[in-house]
Amino acid sequence: MIIVARGKLTYITEIERQQVDAMQLWGKHEDPLLGSYNFPVMSELQREYWYRNKKYTLSKKCFGVCNLENQFVGYIALRNIKWIRRISELGIVFDPNYINKGYGTDALKGFLEYYFDNMKMRQLNLKVAVFNKRAQKCYEKCGFQLQEIKYDEFEDQNLEVFDREDLEEYQQFFKKEGTILLSQYKHMCITKEAHYAEQLT
Repeated sequence: MIIVARGKLTYITEIERQQVDAMQLWGKHEDPLLGSYNFPVMSELQREYWYRNKKYTLSKKCFGVCNLENQFVGYIALRNIKWIRRISELGIVFDPNYINKGYGTDALKGFLEYYFDNMKMRQLNLKVAVFNKRAQKCYEKCGFQLQEIKYDEFEDQNLEVFDREDLEEYQQFFKKEGTILLSQYKHMCITKEAHYAEQLT
């Protein structure tokens, strides 16, 4: 196991094949708005493909997150890596059994040190659904700044958000364009300079 970064509650490793198998045992989000974050049931062949795609694609990198009890609790993914411009996009997914424990913020703070110091990157971008307040707080604590809010295609196109009374309060964040379900997203970023400035405060 290759450890690339450490937080106070977590440590981050290069993604390992057995970690992909462990994702099959993760819990499920009960919130229907977060259903697309549930890791799908995969065959062994599909898991092998997922691992190789994340591990050996030049424009992607993936890292496992473990707590201090050595439990695999989540992963951090980089996509659309532009190696010349030193910029990429962040994705982060945690086992629902381990959310609201401070692991996400802790892991991301540790990872940012590795991202800027070791990978020599200049900027990290992300987008987060406007309704996802918990994730927004995590990113804000880590120093990410809002760039813009705009509608993007929602991950779960099967969610019937306008037909469910239990989701009525969230309908304001969605709209339909033809048959495509769109949701409001906050586009955020952190630069190397802003990260270092954050460490001094």
